[in-house]
Amino acid sequence: MNLRRVACAAFAVLAVACAREHPPAQHAKPAVIPAWPDAGRVPDFEVFAQGGVRYSSKALIGKQPFMAVFFATWCDYCQGELKTIERAFAEIGPMPVIPVSLDGPETWSKVPAYLASFGIHAPAVRANHYRRFAAAYNPADILPSVAIVGRNGALVDYLDGYDPAHEGRLLASLRHAKAVPPLPPAELNAANFLLDTEERPPFWRSALY
Repeated sequence: MNLRRVACAAFAVLAVACAREHPPAQHAKPAVIPAWPDAGRVPDFEVFAQGGVRYSSKALIGKQPFMAVFFATWCDYCQGELKTIERAFAEIGPMPVIPVSLDGPETWSKVPAYLASFGIHAPAVRANHYRRFAAAYNPADILPSVAIVGRNGALVDYLDGYDPAHEGRLLASLRHAKAVPPLPPAELNAANFLLDTEERPPFWRSALY
């Protein structure tokens, strides 16, 4: 078994743990997991944020790049990651962001102002309301965590934890996510995995096998 399969096998085991009985760990050193050409489209989803704002895969996957950012206001390392994202957007332009918060009732009211301080005005999704979505896009259950999806609907990069040295990698991944072409209509309209079953999302499973 090569190193790629070992790494993916470990990731697949982590992805099965959907329940969050305790806050995820904060890590200073991120693991950067690139997407391979056979990774396929990321799973479809429909989640709702503050004020009833809807994030739907139909508006994003295969059409435009987007980023899912997992954070919490109490997470010290999240501030560094969000500042890095803010600088990246200032350099290459914005892209749709789905902020996913691990904040509980005691800190939830702080989330909008916290995100706005980093130039993110999209309303946040509560991670504990959409556990399959969280497990698919943050399989390591770590804060901060960033999943970058390209215009073709495939995973470009996955970064968990925070390290200032990876700012260049983030920029390169965002540029690549914007540069890849969107899916043609036939592929865009094809059936895709929907996050409403217990099956493991195929964009992790395909990398394993």
